[in-house]
Amino acid sequence: MSMDMHSVLTAELILHPVVMENTATHSNVRAIAMVALWRKKIFALPVFLTFATVALLSAPAKSDEIGGFASVQSGNKILIGKRVVRLFGIKAPRKDDLCQIDEQKIKCGVVAWSALIRLADDWHVSCDIELKAKDGPDYATCYIGERDINEAMVRSGWAKAVRKQTDRYVVDEEDAKNFTRGLWATAKR
Repeated sequence: MSMDMHSVLTAELILHPVVMENTATHSNVRAIAMVALWRKKIFALPVFLTFATVALLSAPAKSDEIGGFASVQSGNKILIGKRVVRLFGIKAPRKDDLCQIDEQKIKCGVVAWSALIRLADDWHVSCDIELKAKDGPDYATCYIGERDINEAMVRSGWAKAVRKQTDRYVVDEEDAKNFTRGLWATAKR
């Protein structure tokens, strides 16, 4: 008799002394042991399934993450190591874009680039890849600690929310408009 079978049989016989009196043959003992094992399996299955479900639901979804020190490439692109990512859900002016604020034309793309440099350049960032691009850099939400860099760019007014990707930054764009920050400082663009 195996060790497991012996311990189950012993437990079953201790718990049910009547079984010991009625047990006449070895096959009856083996049958009782098998019933005891089956009862344990029936009990263990729901417990196992419950714990497995809780573990799967509480674990975060596995996503592509990258981290490292940022080198800002433009108003919405960051180089981390050897990988360039574009900030997800936002659109900043290109470096050569011009806009008019008050009576002056400025290179708003350079100003947006400068704003992102102040936020993230040479800081350790972690980025969650949100959208894989077939051509060019992937789209990511990037953080310095818990601070969402994408959100900070929109809130500063130097990037716009891209509603086709997400509505996450719409409220930040409205805030920048209401307080006439960045691109929203004038009506002429």
